[in-house]
Amino acid sequence: MWSEDGRLLKIVFKNIESSQLSKTFIQERIIPVLDKFPSLKGHRITLTIEMENSPKQFDPDLFSVSSMISGKSFKGLKIKRSSCNFYHAIAALADGLNELLGVENDRLIKSLKRQKIVTGENIYE
Repeated sequence: MWSEDGRLLKIVFKNIESSQLSKTFIQERIIPVLDKFPSLKGHRITLTIEMENSPKQFDPDLFSVSSMISGKSFKGLKIKRSSCNFYHAIAALADGLNELLGVENDRLIKSLKRQKIVTGENIYE
């Protein structure tokens, strides 16, 4: 799914059936986090949702949600969160993604400011 600013968000389901309710919940939790970072314009974001269930052991299901971001500014950012509850796993990923993107965005801004000092260019044009 393409957003208005050129991001590609792809949701992949492994070992679990996709539903419109789950896709809507993911979009409601993840897209607001991505909207906070305009430097993600033109990036590909892949969310992989999988359920691990052992047929030999009686354990609760484990839902794992991972995110892979690739593009010009953020190259190969990966984050993975797991929980016994699907919704908790998505919420944990959204929180972790917000923190990770904040740190990487600060790093990017510092790098651009350093480049401006060295070359004398206007980085905001």
